[in-house]
Amino acid sequence: MRTKAEKNGQGNYVLNGEKWFSSAAAVADIAMIMARTNPEAPRHQQFSTFLVELPNPGYNIVRNIDTMAIHGPLTDALGGTHSEIEIKDLIVPEENLVGGEGQGFAMGQHRLAYGRLRHGMHNVAMAQRALDLATAHITERETFGQLLSDRQAVQFMLADCAQDLYIARLMLLHIAYKAENGMDLRQENGIAKVYLANMVHRVVDTAIQLHGALGYSTDTPLAAWYTSIRSQRLVDGADEVHRWKTGKNVIKAFKEHGTTALAAGGDLL
Repeated sequence: MRTKAEKNGQGNYVLNGEKWFSSAAAVADIAMIMARTNPEAPRHQQFSTFLVELPNPGYNIVRNIDTMAIHGPLTDALGGTHSEIEIKDLIVPEENLVGGEGQGFAMGQHRLAYGRLRHGMHNVAMAQRALDLATAHITERETFGQLLSDRQAVQFMLADCAQDLYIARLMLLHIAYKAENGMDLRQENGIAKVYLANMVHRVVDTAIQLHGALGYSTDTPLAAWYTSIRSQRLVDGADEVHRWKTGKNVIKAFKEHGTTALAAGGDLL
């Protein structure tokens, strides 16, 4: 996002800028726009958030962006598309400033924290369903006179998926506990975001492999899931950003406490 907001002397803000890859914009009735209101303020206090009712002449959808995900009419109706937005001389009343000037970054981080928890739960649900489909298939499919489920290599593949799901569930429970009790969950959230995004990719990929050519076809939902979940390693912060921040926190914890435990879930054990 590259959007700035300036007051026009009439109790309004005027916003100008653009937003690349705005999810669900094509079906939205309102937009939450973060814009730079004070470039001279400390970095995390430069931005503010505005509530904008749509449609609005200053808010233009340039185009809907095609992605590798498989879409259908229902996906589009539910806001599964992503759009490129142009914001030009968009007038926003001062009362539509949300949370106070300079609070945009803090609000965005708060939303992302709980949004990643929701994404994680969705990833676990999809991975669990993929494992169920794969297990159902291998208990019926025979090769060379033997059920796939009787083959040790296949059992190892299922074990890896079960392990991934178990770790993912524990991560989510820990994060939910910390959120419910108002505790700082930034480090755990970043770790879990990366793990869960890669976990669902591994499990769905394994399910496709166990289905053979059937998994690669669109006769099962696995192919659609596989192309859809690739976005999980990009949205709400790319893997590399989270890993960079996680690594910095490990070093910080060691310098401050003489141990990395607090940056690695050390409040658990």
